[in-house]
Amino acid sequence: MLPLLLLLTAFDLSVTFDDLPVTTAPREPLASQQAITRKLTETLKSRRIPAIGFVNANKLLVDGRLDAARVDLLRAWLDAGAELGNHTFSHRDLHGLSEAEFEQEVVRGESGLRELLQQRGRPLQWFRHPFLHTGTSSEVRQQSTAFLARRGYRVAPVTVDNSDWIFARAYDAALAANDGALARRVRTDYVAYMLAKVRYYRAQARQLFHREIPQVLLVHANRINADAFGDLAGALAADGARFVSLAAAVSDRAYQSPDNRYFGPSGISWIHRWALTAGVKKSLFAGEPRTPEYVLWLANIDSE
Repeated sequence: MLPLLLLLTAFDLSVTFDDLPVTTAPREPLASQQAITRKLTETLKSRRIPAIGFVNANKLLVDGRLDAARVDLLRAWLDAGAELGNHTFSHRDLHGLSEAEFEQEVVRGESGLRELLQQRGRPLQWFRHPFLHTGTSSEVRQQSTAFLARRGYRVAPVTVDNSDWIFARAYDAALAANDGALARRVRTDYVAYMLAKVRYYRAQARQLFHREIPQVLLVHANRINADAFGDLAGALAADGARFVSLAAAVSDRAYQSPDNRYFGPSGISWIHRWALTAGVKKSLFAGEPRTPEYVLWLANIDSE
């Protein structure tokens, strides 16, 4: 049980969506992508949430060419007041790429995106690593970070890491089975799980920095968020969240903390990266909320 003071304290939260236009594209029918995009952007607009979406440019192509209808999906995000960033061309993992291959993924990831933002008078300035993998060594990280900086990018960190993708698979499975009751259960438990995750990382940040810091939430452009993000946003606001831009969140001095001791295979929260670099006791990491077993089973995942 978290202290009542923590739950009542207001905090800044930046909402970031990965895998635009839709996580399951290109196999997802265009009409479904349009419906998911419409629901997500309507929620952001109605709640005035200054979100950012990170794009995989290969999902904008049909027969190797930019497809106007898929580019229009990105326009809907901009119309809702969201920002857009680069999530590489095809979501390939930096940890399995050469330096040249990674750079190609970044450059190809700008296809259609840079021009679209220029039309709105906006810069392309944010980059999110697939799988939150930032390098297997100090040398790799320095090389990739320097390359991104030369192209005008800032790396988008994540503090509230989570398994929304597992819930998304379970939710899609329930819908495919036409089991409305099960889908509602997954959706309800998803909101509770995500709220618990935010509370967990807030508590960890207070242990690490001895104060409340802005949080950066990672979610994906998928069907469960299209259907449940409105409820989640309401729950977060009731818990004290004030939705802010990514730039506003990372302007806090906590985001200048050293992050130079983690090069492992997991895509972990920046709070944990900072803690590992600072040599904090492992007890800090205890108590992380887990995905329910039935959700793992539905998603055909053995374990988190």
